[in-house]
Parts: sequence; structure tokens; C-alpha cells
Amino acid sequence: MTMSSKNPKAPEVSRRRARNSLSHEEILEAALKMTEADGLAQLSMPALARNLGCAVMSIYKYFRNKDALLDALAHRVMRDLHRRLPPAGDGDWDVELVAYFTAYRDLMEDTPAYREVVLYASTSVVRAALTPAQWRRLDTGIGLLHRAGLPLSDAVRVYNVCYNFTRAYVAYEHTVRAAASNRPDTEGAAEDPLDGAEYPLLAALPDPTAAIDINEDGFRLSLELLTAGISRTFGIPLTA
Repeated sequence: MTMSSKNPKAPEVSRRRARNSLSHEEILEAALKMTEADGLAQLSMPALARNLGCAVMSIYKYFRNKDALLDALAHRVMRDLHRRLPPAGDGDWDVELVAYFTAYRDLMEDTPAYREVVLYASTSVVRAALTPAQWRRLDTGIGLLHRAGLPLSDAVRVYNVCYNFTRAYVAYEHTVRAAASNRPDTEGAAEDPLDGAEYPLLAALPDPTAAIDINEDGFRLSLELLTAGISRTFGIPLTA
């Protein structure tokens, strides 16, 4: 009986890449793709090493720890994307403020890596990665409110509220969509109509869940309500 040179039951040996074949840029690119696919919370040195087919210690030759990797990742994301987010214009403050933060939300919605870094990286990591263009954008954003008549300290406080509202809205949108994508598809399933006698207002709506939905129209209205509140609180007139 002739023995085959191949044993189909033999365990597979994972193939490791050649020694010294890694590069700083390749590691960073792999970290970026993992962040876009799985989120920043899932990025770890062991997971990155498995993705690259190398030992964890090979990565530590280029990045001394995860914080160093996150710093480099944040710099990469900020460097690549700052051109897509221009500074605020010199139009009416309330119109420009809505446009400014709408563009910010759109960028986070369209670019997973940017969203993950801005939402989930530490403030110190994000601050260290700010480019001169982004510092200018921040300066002009605060300038919108300062030019409208707010003292600089109040302009900073109001900007901070709008900034964190935008981040929170995007984070919630992302959470809702991620949860929906993990549920079974029920598209086309008939919903039982609400009892008009018990719920007269909701039953009159084409879609009663519109009251608890989250969408772009709701975000824009939120910004408009914020600007109206800023106007009343600080006594600066709306122009829109």
C-alpha cells in the first residue's frame, strides 16, 4: 500500500510573514481598516497582529504601546480628512452655525474612522492630532459666535455645547443603526394600526414611530432650536 505524501488530517500550520517585512505605514493602514470595520473599541495589539500575520512584539518595534498607535491613527485620520471640512464662512452667524455643524455631522456619518476617533478616542489623543487647518476651523467656529456679540468666554461655552450635541447625536444614530442591522429583517411586515379612540393623535399619523425616529431632519431642527435658544439667552438677534 502506497502512503500519500500529504496527510489531509494534518493540522494546518499558520503561516507567519517574513521577519522584518512589516512597516510603520502597513501597520497603520491595517489599524485604520480594522477601526472602520469593527470600531475603535475592538482595536487591540493582539487583534492587529493576527490581522497582519505577525507576532505582537513585531508591532511594538514600531509603536511602543496602544496609546502610541492611537496617537498615530488619530494623526493619520485628521491629516487625511481636514480638507473635507472647511472653516466656517463669514455669513450670518445662525445660518453659518447650522451649516458648520451639519457638515461636521455629515463627515462623521460618511467616514467611519473619523467618527470612531472623534467619538471614542480620548480628548488628549484628539487634541494632539489636531492639524493647523483644524485649529483654524475651531477658531472660526468660535468666531461665529463671538462676531455675533457673545463675549469670548460665552462663545467658547456655546460652541462646546453645539460640538458635544453633534457628537452625541451621531453616536446615538450609529448605535441605533448598528442595533437595527443586527435584528431580523421585518421589512414589509404589517403593523397593527393603533386604536384611534385610545391614541387619537398617533393613529392619525402615517407613521406613529416618527415621534421617536432619528434622522437628518431632526438633527437640523435641533440645531435651529439651539440657535433660537442662543439668541434668546444671550440677546443676539437671529438673521434667518
